[in-house]
Amino acid sequence: MGADDFQVTVRRKKLTCVLDPALVLGSPFGLMFALRLAQVVEPWLTRAFWQLIDASELLLPRLAAAPAAQAPLQPLAPVLRAWIALRDVTDAGSWRFRWIGDKLADSQLQDAADAGLLRRYEALAEAALRRNPTASVGRLAWPPAWDPLETSLDTLAVSAALDGALVLTAEVGDAAPWPVQALGRIGATVNALQPMPAESLFAHERALLRDALAAAGLAGMAQQLPRLVALHLSLPQPADALLPGFDGADDPGGRPAAPAEGSPYPGLATYPAGSEAGDHDAGYGDADLAGYATATLAIAEAPAAPAPAAPPDPWDAARGWWYYV
Repeated sequence: MGADDFQVTVRRKKLTCVLDPALVLGSPFGLMFALRLAQVVEPWLTRAFWQLIDASELLLPRLAAAPAAQAPLQPLAPVLRAWIALRDVTDAGSWRFRWIGDKLADSQLQDAADAGLLRRYEALAEAALRRNPTASVGRLAWPPAWDPLETSLDTLAVSAALDGALVLTAEVGDAAPWPVQALGRIGATVNALQPMPAESLFAHERALLRDALAAAGLAGMAQQLPRLVALHLSLPQPADALLPGFDGADDPGGRPAAPAEGSPYPGLATYPAGSEAGDHDAGYGDADLAGYATATLAIAEAPAAPAPAAPPDPWDAARGWWYYV
C-alpha cells in the first residue's frame, strides 16, 4: 500500500455564532450576509426568527403601519420573502444553518449539540421572559408581533444554551444593539468594551472575527450593513447545573405513593373493591376497619411535606460584554 492510497481530512472547529434576527432580517443584505458567513462560522438561527418567517404574510401589514421611530432594523418584506424562497428549495440535510425548533424533530442540530440542548434552551427562555418587566401578555399569540426586545431575549437564550456562544448583531441608530438592551432589561450587568483593551482575549477574538469576515468575502458588504456588534454572554454556572433535575423521584401521574413499610394496614391499599380479600365478610372485623379508619385519619391530618425548593434563576449574576467588530 503506497502513500497515494491514504487520504487524510482535517476538520477545524468553527466559531459558534448566533445570528440576531434583526441583523439577518432588517438589512437588504441580510440573507446574502448570513450565507457568506456560514462558510467561516457555525451559524445558529433562533426560534423567534422562524416564527417571524412563518408569520410573514400576516406580519408585513403590521410592519408597514408601524411608526417611523420603530423602523431601525425591523424585518424587511423583500428579505422575508427571500428567506421563505430559500426554505422552499432547501432539503433538511442541506441547510448550512442550525436552529432549535419547537421540538427535536423540528430542529436542525446535526452533530453540533448534545441531547439536553432543547431542554436547556426552553428553561433559559422561560426564565428570561419571567424577568422581563415589559413582557407582553400575548407573546404566545399568533401571529407574533415584531418586538425587538423579546426577540432578542430568544437570541440570548440560544446563546446561553450553547454555553455562551458569540452573538452577532448590529447597532440600532445611536442606541445599543437590541440584544444588549434586552440583557440589561432582565437585570444583567453589561459592559461595553470601548475602547477595546489591547491585550484582552476579546481583542484577539475580534481580530479572528475580522479575518473570518474578510475570508468570506464580506469586507465590502459589511460597509453597507449597520455597524456589526459582537456580544458575549456568561452565566455563573453551566446551564445544566441551574435547571431543575428529572430524577424520577416524583410520580408524574400525581398518584399517591404506596403505603410505607410498617403501616398497620398495608394490604388494604392494594386490594381491589369487590374482591374476596377486599370484602368485609372475608375476615376483617369491625375493630379492624375502625382501626384502619383511625390510621387513615391520622395520615390525612399529618402535616404536608414542604414544597420542593424552586430551582435557581439561571440569569442571576449573568454578565455580558459587547464590542464593535
